[in-house]
Amino acid sequence: MSEEIAALWEKLRSDIAAKIEDSGQAVQVVYLTEHDPPGKQPFMYTIGNYHRGLPELLVVGTDSEVIAGVLNRLGKMQRDRAKAFADEEIVSVGGKFPVRIVDAGIIGRKRYATFVGIFYGTESYDVRQVLLPDTQGRWPDTPGCDAPYRNQPVLSAIGRTKQ
Repeated sequence: MSEEIAALWEKLRSDIAAKIEDSGQAVQVVYLTEHDPPGKQPFMYTIGNYHRGLPELLVVGTDSEVIAGVLNRLGKMQRDRAKAFADEEIVSVGGKFPVRIVDAGIIGRKRYATFVGIFYGTESYDVRQVLLPDTQGRWPDTPGCDAPYRNQPVLSAIGRTKQ
């Protein structure tokens, strides 16, 4: 690894560690680029809950700062209660409709929240996906769910169909 890349890597690790120290977690946002294939969606996930024995949280289909704030709030709720959100848990974050938490399984770990494993040097961490309801409170796997909400993949369902 070149000295420049090593220095950038160390700065990135340091910045993430500082956010975790200050706020309990960092939110990693993955934006789309012109090189991404059609149909790929932006996503974001937390880094910092693993070292407390809790799953990291993931949202697929947005790079909105508002949703990053929702992840920060959910992460704090999870840390404050010192208990992981359960698969299919419904959680109120104060809006009109709650969010739904599902186990993101190996897909969440290998395809989305990969930097958690790099940061902590492990492949043994859990990821929970946060599903956002549409403006009528319908989930992406519910008939009639409006776009763009219906475009969120439900990773727990994908994992079950591939087994």
